[in-house]
This record gives sequence, structure tokens and C-alpha cells, in this order.
Amino acid sequence: MVRGSTKTYGELMQEARTITDHQEIGETVQPLMKRFQTIIEEAVQLNYDKGVKGKYYIHIWTQKEPYANNTLHIYPQCRRTRPSPHQNTDHYLWRVEDGGKVTFEWCIPRKEVVAHILANPHEFDINYVKSLRAFCKDTLETDSDYVVAWDDVPEAFRSKVSPLKFTT
Repeated sequence: MVRGSTKTYGELMQEARTITDHQEIGETVQPLMKRFQTIIEEAVQLNYDKGVKGKYYIHIWTQKEPYANNTLHIYPQCRRTRPSPHQNTDHYLWRVEDGGKVTFEWCIPRKEVVAHILANPHEFDINYVKSLRAFCKDTLETDSDYVVAWDDVPEAFRSKVSPLKFTT
């Protein structure tokens, strides 16, 4: 059984295949963003309840189900280290700091979508186009984005890693 359903995954896929209606991308965005909001709020609350301190990331990527129309899988992940952007799937990153302050970092779509956006920049938000151009030039992020502060390393892992020593 699939969580939240009385049907098996196969039954749900059979049902989704029978749906032949057409859906525009814009019709999907609002429900998807509402689902992301729920995922983020739950993740922040659960981490707070567990006593998680310091900076961490919520990384969400989506993938269309290849065998069923109108089916989109959402894969959320909380992690201490910052994931690198790539063009294999549509994916999003938020940074969470102490106190539950959530900051949007980036959204990188599949390479076909990136190519379309960059070929038609006048149809999209200029700041989003700029961030995709920075991504393509490999200037979206810096090395310091990937450094984890020693205070953010959980006690259980400190014996397995050592802090970096910077020299100038």
C-alpha cells in the first residue's frame, strides 16, 4: 500500500494512466508550491523538535513519472551539507538557520528547460534568468557555500571529521 492511500502503487499508476486530460505547466505550479511549503514547514518543525541546531538545507527534487500522465514524484531531503546544482532533474534548495529562518537558495530545472529559458529570456523573470546564466557559467555558488561550520557538526560525528585549518 502507498502511504495515505488504500491502493497499491500499481493500482494508482493504472488509475493515473486512464486520466487523459491535458494540464498546463502553470496549472501545476501553485499546488506544487503549496506541497513544498507543507514539506518545508514539517521538516523545520521536526528538526526543531529533535533539537537540531545550526544551519542545514532542505533539498527537494521532482521527477515526472515516465509511465503515467499527470504524475510527479517529489523527493525531499534535509542535509547538513549543501548539494551541488545539476541539470538531471528539476530541483530546489532552501537554507534553514537557527530559529527556523528559511531562505530560498536556487531552483535549477532539467537541461532541456534551462536551454528553453535561456533561448527565450524575455518570457521569464529577469532575476531567474540571471541565476541560470550564473549556474551555466559555474558562478552561482562559491567554495565558502560548501564549508560547514564546526559548531554545526553534530557531536556524534566530530570524532570522524577534523576542522579545516586555513592559512593566509
